[in-house]
Amino acid sequence: MLMNHSRAQRLMAEQGLDALFLRNALNVTYASDFHNAGASLATRPFAAVVFRDAAVEPFLVVPSVDFRLAKHMSWIQDVRAYIRAEKASDRDREFYPDFFAAVRAGFQDRKATGLRLGYEATFLTAPVFDQVRAALPGCTWVPASDMIGRIRAVKTPEEVANLKRAAEITVKAHESFRQAITVGATERDLALAAQFTMLREGAEQVGFIYVGSNATRGFAHHPFPTEVPLKRGDFVKGDMGCVYRGYESDFVRSYVLGKATDRQQEVYRALDEGSLAIGMYLKPGRSCIDVYNWGFTFMNERLPGYAREFLGHGIGLGPHEEPRLHEGNAMVLEPGMVICIEHSFYLDGARYHFEDTFVIEESGPVCWTAALGRSLEVAV
Repeated sequence: MLMNHSRAQRLMAEQGLDALFLRNALNVTYASDFHNAGASLATRPFAAVVFRDAAVEPFLVVPSVDFRLAKHMSWIQDVRAYIRAEKASDRDREFYPDFFAAVRAGFQDRKATGLRLGYEATFLTAPVFDQVRAALPGCTWVPASDMIGRIRAVKTPEEVANLKRAAEITVKAHESFRQAITVGATERDLALAAQFTMLREGAEQVGFIYVGSNATRGFAHHPFPTEVPLKRGDFVKGDMGCVYRGYESDFVRSYVLGKATDRQQEVYRALDEGSLAIGMYLKPGRSCIDVYNWGFTFMNERLPGYAREFLGHGIGLGPHEEPRLHEGNAMVLEPGMVICIEHSFYLDGARYHFEDTFVIEESGPVCWTAALGRSLEVAV
């Protein structure tokens, strides 16, 4: 089971909520264990409803085409399907005519009225929200996106295991990426080497691979690798992640093909030292503000002019989750959080980019990505 139920119930109690109405695809997966591949289709909404009172059974609403798979995957026993793509199946009763009827029936069967419902105010669109409220008259709707982020920020043991495996796969993929950096190789060659390794090592899919070389393309997240051959002295950056059992990884390193200049080495060394130092500062009880301020000072002592809006982010079912390490986030770090330390520095138009993944344990942080070689230069 993915969801941290005791944490969810405690935070709902603190906020005076009776239940959470979850519509965002990743939150539905988190609550139900149902990995809803069709969630990219806006016309086929999903929902999961979980109650603060453990005696009240949760329920899941899915399109009819996903009914059988949801029953197979989800720990939630009460799965309600509404007509989308399929009108008939081998089940013993009809599907609901629409999403809102299925939601309404779930609450009616529990005689759940007048509830305070937490919802994703940053996600639920106005037309859908209006129809959901109309289907559930008498309920009070409370914005709870931040609280849901806090629930997901602390991972269960199953989540930690999935994230660790995703990180291990991505480190191996990046090793393949680095080995492919040679004179005459192209960005596409590098991307393919990493993709093949991810899939060979057990990833369900490639999350993303952004390859950038030289000052004209070596900045953030260029989506299309080119066929231009690399040459001696080129700058190369590889930002990548895979998906393992629905959980993501995020890892980046930057390189120089051949001999690096003294300034390139200086920048890279500062980023390398900073990545590990900031990661080891991730102690339980410290706030995201504390980590950001400490890390920002650490980096500016080594790279005057260093400027970053954030220094890291949580990772889970999504690539960027809470806790986010920036100066406005008072969230306190806890054991079970998995955090990517991420920072960069621009030099001659190229973005020297660094990222490492840490899990916070009771005794302190542990780095999952320290094994990869940490040298800037790739031998010609």
